[in-house]
Amino acid sequence: MRSWLFHPLVFYPLILVLAALVIAVSLKPQAWPREPAPVAAQVIDGALVFEGQAFNSPAVGAEQNMSVVRDFWGAAQALRIAQKPGQPPPTPAEQGARLLLTTEQAALIDDRPVTIEVTYNPIPINAASELAVSLQGIGPADWVSQPSPPQTGTLTFQLPPQFAVNAIGLRALSGNADQAYGLEITRVRVIPGA
Repeated sequence: MRSWLFHPLVFYPLILVLAALVIAVSLKPQAWPREPAPVAAQVIDGALVFEGQAFNSPAVGAEQNMSVVRDFWGAAQALRIAQKPGQPPPTPAEQGARLLLTTEQAALIDDRPVTIEVTYNPIPINAASELAVSLQGIGPADWVSQPSPPQTGTLTFQLPPQFAVNAIGLRALSGNADQAYGLEITRVRVIPGA
């Protein structure tokens, strides 16, 4: 006895729909890049904390490579940044990879010195040797850099005040110019000063 499922008018269209579904899932549309947009950080004890979904839609400058690590469903988990080969240290006009701030959260750190703690994982091959951070606003960016040892860690940066703050700038740095060197950022904590 033959099943109705194997009738040509049912079987072939069903196979075509199944093949289209497999192709669509293999393209991973949930992991495609998003348009840069401000994302609200968590406010914990007066500090802005960027982790997980807060890395969903950062912006990137021309001197930096950037990608967002996502799970199968497209939820952001971490931010990977890498210096393009042959790039010099950042200038005040550069922006790097930027975590865009909402207006309300930018007001918490506007015209105030801040402490920024960045938790990172080194990239297993081609890890960057330094990380630079800045507050982005209407004035030139003051980049502050520190060496990033080749193990998971947290770096603390003291940054001067900036007017009309709208983003936190991140830039991986390396003394080698032959290829891209980077870091994986897993958490950024911004603590406003007095």
